[in-house]
Amino acid sequence: MTIIIFLVKDSISTEKQFWHFLINGHLDENTGAYANFYTYGSHLGEALSRTIEASGQIDLSNVDVIEAARLDTIEGFKLPEGTEALTEYVTFKDNLNTYDLDENEYQFIAPTGIVKSSDDGEYDYDLITETFVAYGKNEKGIFELELVADKKRLIETFIKTIDFLPTVDSFWIYIQNHWDDAKTELWVAKHFVDKKAVVNFLTSNKTSTLENGLIDCVVHSLAGQTNLTLDDHKKIQLHTKDEGLFDHFGKKIMGLGFEQTKDFYDLEFGYHHWHYRPSDSLGRETFKELLSTKGFDYLDSWE
Repeated sequence: MTIIIFLVKDSISTEKQFWHFLINGHLDENTGAYANFYTYGSHLGEALSRTIEASGQIDLSNVDVIEAARLDTIEGFKLPEGTEALTEYVTFKDNLNTYDLDENEYQFIAPTGIVKSSDDGEYDYDLITETFVAYGKNEKGIFELELVADKKRLIETFIKTIDFLPTVDSFWIYIQNHWDDAKTELWVAKHFVDKKAVVNFLTSNKTSTLENGLIDCVVHSLAGQTNLTLDDHKKIQLHTKDEGLFDHFGKKIMGLGFEQTKDFYDLEFGYHHWHYRPSDSLGRETFKELLSTKGFDYLDSWE
C-alpha cells in the first residue's frame, strides 16, 4: 500500500479497580503542574472522574489525564510515602512538579475514551501530533485515510467530516469485545439516511458514543462503498473505493488545518494504552437498550 500526498490495554469492569493517574493542570495563568493520584472506581472512567473532581482540592484547573496504570493487578503494591487522602476514593501524592506555562508549547492530549499506559511503549509519546496519512488503492480497490486529533478538536472534527460525504445511507455501531470482556456486536441503523439524524444521535448521546473508547461509530455512504469511522482508539478513518471522493475528503481535511505526514503515530500502534468510557455514560447492556429504542437492529456478534 502506497502513501498518497494531497496537493492542496483495555479496562474490564470490576467493583474494586485501583488506578494511578498522572494528571496535568494549571495552578494559575502562568504555572502548570503534574500531579500523581491513586483512585478506586468500578471502572477506569469512574476512577478518572473522581480524580478530576478531587484535583480541585489542590487548586488544579484545566485538568487532563496524561497516563494511567492499573494497580490492583500488581501483587504487593503499596502507596508511596508522602500521600494524602482527598476523599474516600482518591489519594494524592503530596508534591507537584510545576513548570512555567508556554502558550507555544504543544503537548498532545489523548481524546476522552483512551489514555496512554504508564508502561513504556515502542515510541516516544511526543511523536503523536494532529496529522493525517493517506494510502493509495490497495488490492481490494480501497483508498484509506487516517487522522489523529487531540481531545480539544476530535469531536468537532468528526462531526465536520460527516458533511464531507456526498450521502449518508446508514449508521453502524460496533460494540467492542474489550467492553466487559464480551463478544463484539454490530448494530445497524438503516433508517439513518441523512446527516442530521446521525449528528443528532451522536451529540445527544455524546458520552456514550463520541467519548466512549469501547465502540466504533461508522457512517456509511453507498457512494464508493464508503465508511467514515470514529474508532475505539479515537482515530478518524475513511475507507472508500471512490478516488474522487477520497481526494475531496483529503483536501477538506487540510482545509481544517491538519497537516499530512508520512510519519504517522497514534496510540493504537506502538504504545501501551487503556480504553474507557466516561463515568456518566451508559453501561454496555443499557447502551444496547438505547440502541434498540432508537431503531438500531442487532446484526451479528463474534469473539
